[in-house]
Amino acid sequence: MPLRVSKTETRVRYPETDRMGIAHHTHYFVWFELGRTELMREAGCAYGELEESAGVFFPVIEAAAAYRASARYDETIEIETHLIAAEGARVRFLYAVSRPSDGTILATGFTVHAACGPEGRPMRIPEAIRARLGSA
Repeated sequence: MPLRVSKTETRVRYPETDRMGIAHHTHYFVWFELGRTELMREAGCAYGELEESAGVFFPVIEAAAAYRASARYDETIEIETHLIAAEGARVRFLYAVSRPSDGTILATGFTVHAACGPEGRPMRIPEAIRARLGSA
């Protein structure tokens, strides 16, 4: 059961595609980040705020994607992001990128993040942040 779910739409831009107008596989990770950033903002945990006021950073320590269908230039895509765990020093997200016009799942994936202080050392996720994320 996810702690939080967020949906974000964007459009496939020309520089994200190859000569055939198909989105390059690396851009799915950028779209995952877009979905994750919006979910965190909706939870009251905007990354910039966490970094500046709380001194907490969430670098990616693991990432994967499975590609199922192509996204094409100028298509609207939807990134569905699930926050599924925020325990100890780690946060885990699942993603599904789809084409809303026909419901086709284009890619799925996940990322795992470690909570770190300003000096880059792992730390437990502060209780106030965990509460905003829904896992306290």
